[in-house]
Amino acid sequence: MDFGDFSRLLTEELGAELLVPVRVGDVSGIAIEEDVDGWLEAGEAAVTSRAKLDDAFLKAVKEGGSPVVVWRSAGELDAGAVKLAENLGVAVFRVSPEVPLREIFAIFSGGNELLLLSHAASRRLLDGEDSVEALTARISAMLGRAIVLEDPVGRLVSGDADGGDFAKSLEEVGLRASRSSSVEETRRERRDRYARLPDGFLSIPVERWRVAGRALHWMPVGEGAPSGYLWIEVGENPLTPEDVVHLYWARRTLETELGKERIRLETELGVRGDFVDDLISGHYGSVDLLLQRARYLGANLGEGALTLIVDIDDFAKYLERRKLKEPAIQELKRRLADAVRLQARQLFTNFLTGPRSDNVILFIGASESEAKDELPEKANLLASQTQRYVKGLLPDLTVSVGIGRYKDDPKLLTEAYSEAEVSLEIGHRIKGPSSISTFEETGTYKLLFKVLQDDPAELETFYTETLEPAVAYDERYGTELVETMITYLRNDASTVKTAGELFAHRHTIRYRLDRISELTGLNVERSEDRERITLGIKAMQLLGRAPAKPSSLRDR
Repeated sequence: MDFGDFSRLLTEELGAELLVPVRVGDVSGIAIEEDVDGWLEAGEAAVTSRAKLDDAFLKAVKEGGSPVVVWRSAGELDAGAVKLAENLGVAVFRVSPEVPLREIFAIFSGGNELLLLSHAASRRLLDGEDSVEALTARISAMLGRAIVLEDPVGRLVSGDADGGDFAKSLEEVGLRASRSSSVEETRRERRDRYARLPDGFLSIPVERWRVAGRALHWMPVGEGAPSGYLWIEVGENPLTPEDVVHLYWARRTLETELGKERIRLETELGVRGDFVDDLISGHYGSVDLLLQRARYLGANLGEGALTLIVDIDDFAKYLERRKLKEPAIQELKRRLADAVRLQARQLFTNFLTGPRSDNVILFIGASESEAKDELPEKANLLASQTQRYVKGLLPDLTVSVGIGRYKDDPKLLTEAYSEAEVSLEIGHRIKGPSSISTFEETGTYKLLFKVLQDDPAELETFYTETLEPAVAYDERYGTELVETMITYLRNDASTVKTAGELFAHRHTIRYRLDRISELTGLNVERSEDRERITLGIKAMQLLGRAPAKPSSLRDR
């Protein structure tokens, strides 16, 4: 037995006190002092009830090869004996003489049943189907309790053969160990529950929650950053030492299985990322080869697809704020890819995901359960669900989504990606973070965006010749000329509707419009000039030049 385990057993179970804290090797057994030669063998703990530990006894213990003395006495150990024991490298414990010898012997003789149980548990968990789902079910059957495995991105795997009621209850209250929750923990600190075995201690870290009168426990899977969390339905039956033995092996086998799944997933994401890179760059050889690679990854894109991009907003600023190291950055990207894949699985049967830089790309094809004309609406639903899920998973991170049009011809998949990319960029520039934009919504924005990409100076010139004077005026005086013009155009040039929406008098609106005409040289009453102002507003938005929120100053 390891000395650390031996020490914990004596101090915590028998109330012993360590008088000479010398770190020694393993302890092989217990020997009671007798008046015969050979009563002590190497590695055994020497148990004595003598009134005093003299030099001769300590030296004899050392010569016999014992690393530990267990002194059954209420007396004090004198300084000379302490110093000698330290020099000899012999640890000394003092235990009350009222502690029966059988309890000291039980340290080594009392765990055979748990040892046999431990061997059986490890064999049972390792003997069976090789998957996280199957292993979770075996653990539940072995414990005779409902359990739920939560992976690092919050996905729940039920081990309950009765339909996963435990998992449903966790879903209903939004309870997760991997992220913050509105449910308060009843006990935040870790509590070790020990099961004593002949070769030492087994312990599992457990955290307890109470939800709607129910006691729930979870333990992290793996050391350091958990690879998952195991929830246990305790109810009215507290964990027993046998449960702890089972959970000890459950924790170890789950860590191994989750590790294998993570390696598999990372390999698959790498293959998917290569596919996406080749597709959007056009370097995929023939269309037949492209479709063959897609089928290998589980998607049929033979009838084309719709493309959707989920992008992390201002990722560089996020990394600067969080000061993440490279392993944490890669874990963040992996968790985002997992989250998108999980949400897409709930809505579509024919899709392919691939990570790329700070975004995740989906190609969504038609299938027997999803017709082509249904895909745009369901893609918008996926975008909303993904944003909500990511917000719950990573509260300080937001994502924007760009959605392209469905392309019937697989030769046009590269174009489908380009449309989603344009939608994403325009949506982020116009709507800001957490935007959802489709290519159909971009209208004339996409024409101006192409100008911005091909010749930024040309768009700058157009903006300068149209709306820039009004923007500068708003910035200088805190007025609302630009906002008034945007509202006026949205209301089909109606001053009455504009006044009602802005809670202003019609004469105030008229004054602001006249002021815009003076500053820009464009008459808002003329349709041609209004069109130029409309394009100027869109150029302003694409260039990121919109005036700051107006102050409380009055128009000047």
